[in-house]
Amino acid sequence: MGLIKRVLIAVCLPVLYLGMSQSALAATPPSGINLTTSPLPVNISANPGQTVTTDLRIQNASNQTQRIKVSLMKFTAYGETGKPALQNRQAGDDYFDWVSFSPSVFDAPPNQWMTVKMTIAVPKSAAFGYYYAVVFSPADQKPAGKGNVYLGSTAILVLLDVKSPNAKRSAKIVDFSVDKKIYEFLPVTFKTRVHNDGNVHLLPTGSIYIKRGSKQVAVVPFNLGRGSILPNSYRVYTSSWNDGFPVYASKMSDGKIVVDSEGNTVTQLKWDFTKMPKLKIGHYTANLLAVYDNGTRDVPMEATVGFWVIPWRILAFIVLLGGLALFGLWSITRGILRNARKPKK
Repeated sequence: MGLIKRVLIAVCLPVLYLGMSQSALAATPPSGINLTTSPLPVNISANPGQTVTTDLRIQNASNQTQRIKVSLMKFTAYGETGKPALQNRQAGDDYFDWVSFSPSVFDAPPNQWMTVKMTIAVPKSAAFGYYYAVVFSPADQKPAGKGNVYLGSTAILVLLDVKSPNAKRSAKIVDFSVDKKIYEFLPVTFKTRVHNDGNVHLLPTGSIYIKRGSKQVAVVPFNLGRGSILPNSYRVYTSSWNDGFPVYASKMSDGKIVVDSEGNTVTQLKWDFTKMPKLKIGHYTANLLAVYDNGTRDVPMEATVGFWVIPWRILAFIVLLGGLALFGLWSITRGILRNARKPKK
C-alpha cells in the first residue's frame, strides 16, 4: 500500500475510534507528542502451527526524544465506514498470547523511523481471522478513563488470516449508487455497499468504468485505500470521479482544509481553464467491476448506475451569448435592409 502517514497530534485513534462499549475521551494529549506509523493496515496470512513476523514502523515527529511502549488491543468494525472500534482484551481472547514485540519499549529520537518486529506464534488449533490493534504510546503514561486508552497514542491495525478448510469467503454488492442523479459539475461520488457473509475478512479491489454512450471516458479506482471487510459485516466504499472542468474542490485556508460547524468539508468551484477540454455534459453510465479472493480464485462482483452531468450555468451563458449574437446580427441586417429600401435622392 506504500507509506501512509498519520500524524496524530490531538487525541488519536484509540480515542477517536474507541467504539462499541467504550466512550471517547475529550482531552488534550501531552505536549510534544507527535507519532507517525507505517504501514496501515497490515494483512498477514499463516497456516496453523506457523510463526510469522512483520515489521511495524513508527516515527517520532516531535523535536525531543520520546520513550515509547507497545501494547496490544483488538478491533471490530465501527459502523459501515471502515472505522475501527478498538477494544481491550476480554475473557477467552487467548490469541493475545500468541503475540510478542521486539522491542516492546524503546527510545524514539526526533524525526527518525524506528522498526518494531511483531511475531505471531500461531497454534495448530487456530483458524479464520484475528484482528489486532498494535498501540504505540508514551511509556510514562497511565491509561485515562475506562480501558487502556492513552492520550497521544496511535495504532496500526493487523489482520491475521489463519488458513482453514472450513473458511468461508463470500461477499456481494448490496448497493452501488451515486449521491445525486443530476450533477452540474464534477466530482461524482460513488458509494458501494458490500456485505461479507463469510467467516474471514475480505479485501475487494477493482475499477469503475465510466462511459458516455458507448465510449469509455474514465476509469476510477475502487477501494484505492485497500480496506478490508470484517466477517459478517457491511462496509461502504466511497470513490470519486473528479477529472473535469470546472470541478468542486476542498476549500483551503492557510494550507488547511476548511470545515463547517458540523465538521463537513467546505468546497468551492475551481476554474482551471487549462482543463476546458474536460468539460462534462450528458448521460453517463458507471460500471463497477470488483473482485475478491475466495481462496482459490478471484470472484467477480458487478454493478451499474447511471447519472447526468448538466452544466446549466455554462449552457445558459452559451445560450445568452448566442442570443446576443443573433440579436446583433438581426439588428445589423435590419439596418442594412432599411438603408437599401430608402429612395435615392
